[in-house]
Amino acid sequence: MTSLDRRTFLRLPAFALVRFLPQRSEFDYVDWSWSRWRELTGETRPKIVTGQTGKAELVDLLEYRGKRLSTPLQWEERRRSIQQVLSVFLGAPPANKPPPTAHVLEEVSFDTYTRRKFIYQTEPGENVPAYLMAPRQVQGKLPAVVCPHQTTQEGKREPAGLAGNPQFQMALHLVKRGYVTFTYDALCFGERHDSASGHYGDAIPFYRRHPGWSLMGKMAWDLSRGIDYLQTLDFVDPARIACIGHSHGGITTLFAAAFDERIRVGVSNCGFDTFRIDGNVWRWSHATALLPRLGFYVSSPHINMDHYRGAPDSEVINTPFDLHEMLALIAPRPLLLSTSDDDFVFPNAGWSARRSLARLEPVYGLYGVTERIKGYFFRGGHAFPEEAGSRAYAWLDRWL
Repeated sequence: MTSLDRRTFLRLPAFALVRFLPQRSEFDYVDWSWSRWRELTGETRPKIVTGQTGKAELVDLLEYRGKRLSTPLQWEERRRSIQQVLSVFLGAPPANKPPPTAHVLEEVSFDTYTRRKFIYQTEPGENVPAYLMAPRQVQGKLPAVVCPHQTTQEGKREPAGLAGNPQFQMALHLVKRGYVTFTYDALCFGERHDSASGHYGDAIPFYRRHPGWSLMGKMAWDLSRGIDYLQTLDFVDPARIACIGHSHGGITTLFAAAFDERIRVGVSNCGFDTFRIDGNVWRWSHATALLPRLGFYVSSPHINMDHYRGAPDSEVINTPFDLHEMLALIAPRPLLLSTSDDDFVFPNAGWSARRSLARLEPVYGLYGVTERIKGYFFRGGHAFPEEAGSRAYAWLDRWL
């Protein structure tokens, strides 16, 4: 440990002291601060009132402005209204979208596939580390699957099979099934994490650069920029691109698919919950930096970093949307919600997923494709057990 005299110690800001403390997990402290975000941005509570505002139940998606929607054309108007509300909370992405240029750093060949490490451009001057994995015997154009990682500082290395839990090595599993796979480091993770800062500490400089955006919006943007890159490859079929993720990768998959129709198939494992059934929006605005505007809908003084999962907060009913509406933006594309009924991260996820699927099925019914929306429920904690994995990969096989 670096030596540190008492006078220097007392002069250091709190966030700098962590490097002199005994080594510990990055999850033991959180540099992210919702109040700091407010100071940086000057944001105030969004002045939005919708049909979901003030209601404890998840609204019926086909009830809109006093009418019952009965055609896909009518649904498209409702869909646009949901997009507009969600866009307020996701924030505005950059107006400048540079070409998806890429620079290969290394390439390794295995018996049946190759793994390429490279960086690709997401914003002007910003290059994101990623892995592309492809079968060695490529004939024609292949389907591709984007595999965002879970909440782990292994980042992209876990889906690529280089670290972490074999359950979550989705990019490796899928390249062995004949898919081109792509995984990358989300901001605040992997090579995009400053080890001197705590969990989501990297979000503070992000919000300095982009006070009008959100980290969730940024993560969906980086994923979509990855699709821009995939579509430049002559061995990828641009009409057959899917996305699959666990936990953090699951919610990233859902938001990205909701706003990028090039994602033709989606699978989220242990990555979905609704605000109202979860009980509050603390996890999205305070425990993480993903959707900080939701922080204006937290009122309970009893919710904190140690106690927020499934904790009731009456203010949650005033959030002007809920996440089943975000799922509805994916219709009529195929979507599988794989959900644990004893998930300690999302303790009410089973109920949230079931209630949301009940709301989603009529939307898919407008298009006559109710077989494209499916839920799978299991017990096994916050995990991706073998049976869940088999069903998820079979879902991709079916639709790609």
